[in-house]
Amino acid sequence: MSKTALITGPTSGIGRHTAIQLAEKGYDLILVARNAAKAIALQNEIGDSVHTDFVECDLSSIASVRRAVDEIRTRYQRLDLLINNAGLIVQRRETTPEGIERTFATNHVGPFVLTTGLVGLLKAADGARIVNLASEAHFFALRYATRKLANPPHYHDLVIYGRSKLANILFSNELAEQLAACNIASNAVHPGTVSSSFGGDGNGATAWFMKMFKPFFRTPSEAAAQIVELATSEAFEGVTGQYFANSRPAKRSANAGSRKLARELWLYTERLITEPVEASQDS
Repeated sequence: MSKTALITGPTSGIGRHTAIQLAEKGYDLILVARNAAKAIALQNEIGDSVHTDFVECDLSSIASVRRAVDEIRTRYQRLDLLINNAGLIVQRRETTPEGIERTFATNHVGPFVLTTGLVGLLKAADGARIVNLASEAHFFALRYATRKLANPPHYHDLVIYGRSKLANILFSNELAEQLAACNIASNAVHPGTVSSSFGGDGNGATAWFMKMFKPFFRTPSEAAAQIVELATSEAFEGVTGQYFANSRPAKRSANAGSRKLARELWLYTERLITEPVEASQDS
């Protein structure tokens, strides 16, 4: 029986190459993305060697993610692999209609709703894996306060992005704790600084950095290979609760290893998705 992998943000950059490499390994794919035309183009590129399915979803919208979860539950009974790949960095503050800062909403809240909503399908698989894309940018998570994540009082794109990446690691760690008894592994990975369009639009300092040093970055294909290795290799069977870079456990910040912060973030997010406006006003 072929295995099924779900990947968010598969239509460009690392996500696209990850999807293609998983297809080459024989995985059927659930492509969760906003842009139907790009998803269909990727399906055509992959061809008929594996089954590909498209589910439309805007990860910045809790309502959209919940609709996607319902759709996936209707179509599938088992999920072997979930890769939370999609992410963004917003140079100027934006707020979702649900009252949450957009970077945090897309990079953490959406994946939280998606992953927790699909736990039943992951439990139905034999040794399912969850891979959460994080970043060394989590070291930029200055003055981190859980209660202010949804509506930060000050905005600097790289700091805000770093906090969301720290949240990715904390979420991954808490998933590992909660799902260990179910034989589900959860790990976070820094794929490397990648030569893509990510973060390179606009005129801010982050965009300048991305453009200036782009020639020295890893290619999306090289970054995807690391993700696919962690997601599929027998070498990582049973490994959970780790933060990887260059295919091996990597140093993480003190906050990223905090059990207290991981649990605090989980409870905060649960409250946020129930009453997003009220929770975001705590800051």
